Amino acid sequence: MSAFRKIICLGAVAVCLHWASSGCGGSGAPRTISDDADSATVKASGLALMNEGDYEGAIAYYRRALALDLTDSEAFGNLSVAYYYLGRYDEALREALQAVVLSPDEINWRLNLGAIYTRKGNHEGAARAYGAAVDIARGLPEQNRYQLRNALMGLGRSSELSGSYDQALDAYEEALVFAPDDVAMLTGVGNIYFRQGRLDEAEASYHRTLAQDSTHAVARYNMALVYSRTGRHDEAFRLLADNPVLDRRLESALEGSTVSAVDRSKTQSIAAYRARFGRMGGPPSPGSRQGRRPPPYVHVRGLTYYEQGAYAEAKQAFEQALAEDPGLAEAHLYIGNIFALQDRHAEAVESYETAIAVDGQFFEAYNNLGTMYANMDRTEDAMDAYGKALALNDRFYDARTNLGLLYAEAGRLDEAVEEFKKVIRAEVGIAEVHNNLGIVYLRQGKDEEASEQFNRAIALREDFPEAYNNLALSYSRDAAVDDVIETWRGLAARWAGHDSTDRVAFDWMPLRRVAARSSAVGGEARSAYRDGVEAAYGYDLDAALAHFRASLAARPDWNAARLAVAAVLLAQGKWEEAATAVEQAIDPETADPLPNAVLAIARVSGGDYESALEAWEGAVSLVRLTGEPDGTASLEALTAMRTKTEAAGRVLRALDKAVALRPRFTTAHFNIGLVNDMLRRYHQAIRSYREVVRLAPELGAGHFRLGIAYFRIGDFEQARDSLREYIRLSADPMLLPQVETFLNRSG
Repeated sequence: MSAFRKIICLGAVAVCLHWASSGCGGSGAPRTISDDADSATVKASGLALMNEGDYEGAIAYYRRALALDLTDSEAFGNLSVAYYYLGRYDEALREALQAVVLSPDEINWRLNLGAIYTRKGNHEGAARAYGAAVDIARGLPEQNRYQLRNALMGLGRSSELSGSYDQALDAYEEALVFAPDDVAMLTGVGNIYFRQGRLDEAEASYHRTLAQDSTHAVARYNMALVYSRTGRHDEAFRLLADNPVLDRRLESALEGSTVSAVDRSKTQSIAAYRARFGRMGGPPSPGSRQGRRPPPYVHVRGLTYYEQGAYAEAKQAFEQALAEDPGLAEAHLYIGNIFALQDRHAEAVESYETAIAVDGQFFEAYNNLGTMYANMDRTEDAMDAYGKALALNDRFYDARTNLGLLYAEAGRLDEAVEEFKKVIRAEVGIAEVHNNLGIVYLRQGKDEEASEQFNRAIALREDFPEAYNNLALSYSRDAAVDDVIETWRGLAARWAGHDSTDRVAFDWMPLRRVAARSSAVGGEARSAYRDGVEAAYGYDLDAALAHFRASLAARPDWNAARLAVAAVLLAQGKWEEAATAVEQAIDPETADPLPNAVLAIARVSGGDYESALEAWEGAVSLVRLTGEPDGTASLEALTAMRTKTEAAGRVLRALDKAVALRPRFTTAHFNIGLVNDMLRRYHQAIRSYREVVRLAPELGAGHFRLGIAYFRIGDFEQARDSLREYIRLSADPMLLPQVETFLNRSG
């Protein structure tokens, strides 16, 4: 019988999917399930769909396999993996537990269980699952030793997250016994030493990692923390500044899409958005409550207190109203709201359940009950409550919006889209629904559809800062300029005579090895030029610059030497000096595109896009004039840069509108900083980041980015101050990541 096992296993830098099979089917599985298909065939089709990334389709096949054999642990295990990759972790956990119960000695299902618990934030549960996997792995044959490594990696990381540092250290060190140069394990050991305050030992462990992999992001970041904590701030900053991408873990809380105020009808927003629709949002209460005698006056007084934010007085009034009329479900609901506002979720749930017990048709109470369940991470219960609200009133659009948000949070994006579209088709004009649908489209990579929804949200509500922020994000992918700058550099290098197959130091540097008119120049200038070329391609840029300046001093009219000076300054990141040097080398009588190209790269690297485009346009004209083969490529690069700068303008205009509407909108200020960072407009970025740290002084990412921007403009003292503050706020080392998933065959 064919065996299909899928495993989510925690590796050094990824959660990886393994399977074992004997004669399994390949890709191209049929999308319909034959009535007479046996279990092995059905599972093979499910596996093929998994390989194609069609996890929803795979789920249907594995469910069919379980209908054929409810004791099939492999079907349960693979079904769990499909749910995992869809981000539906509650369902993944349920199926993984079934697989473990049916096959308790199967290591794959234990590893899967650990990965799922990790995603759910249950690190103690993950450690137990990985610990069981370690016990199983120790009894496996030598050729399966990688399974022990994966299990120990998972055990170490989950133990570190749960605060069990001794257990984590034991796990990492056991793995190092049979893999002494494993960079993930070495970094893990360093992390534990760091957390225990054993900084010398942590530094030694990170050094061992970097000796194996000098680009290891986690080790570099954590080494920088060690340097900072031991007073070596300059060394720390060099590591961090060379790797600004490392703070993405902190930025993600800020730069991502902003859910609108309606969000999940969390009670703090009831008084704002919900009040426009009546008691809790949506249409009037159903007819079953009509005809009841009016509530006692004290209930009305409670509503007044509630609207004024006097919750203690409101609660007392509602309790008095219930003493007079025990069947007043609305009073229970408002008492629940007050508990919710105080983060007393369990008591809020009890009040909403009492309201429902009193009036089974009270769909608003079901909606708020769903919200409390969602806040308590009881996802399935929340979905059930929202579903009951909609069963009672399918035009209760707040509940439908909330259900859509919950689907989105659970990774069920297609279902979220459908719920939001139902609200939109009803034409009730809720701007927040368009905003939230746009966010889902962003997550699906549908930027144009997202932009359309954000614009619709703004059309319905002009004073909607979150929608403007999100609109900017939908444009931002078109505004990244680094790829075009690299194209410009590559073309300039070719015009300088570089062979793209000859990989040498600074192979992008637009420096000609043999200068124009060098044979006619001769003498000291020519000799100094040759020495400069040798130094430049030997990594010694300071010496190269000195040689080229000596060459220029010997022949002040030699433009080739000026161009060489500019090329080296460009390599040193001295954009203004490079631009000044090369401007004097541009000769309108010479059909050489290289000086214009160098000027364009210097200008764009310094954030001056208008001048950069003008200079590159000059280079394109010269290339096309001489009939060089790069004419088309250079013109396409010009068009691409224009398109991206126009997109960047749209991004900044949308973000400026967001902060104009809400001056204390930290997220939008941060995003303005990021865009200017991307555009290399560091002075503008600094202004935005300074506003971020003023509004949110405890936000480490703001201080980090501010420090990087100061570093880019050469203000090292301010950069060090920002770094110190960032380090003060960053108490923990960066964890070994559990990031993108990938498929890996295991025979």
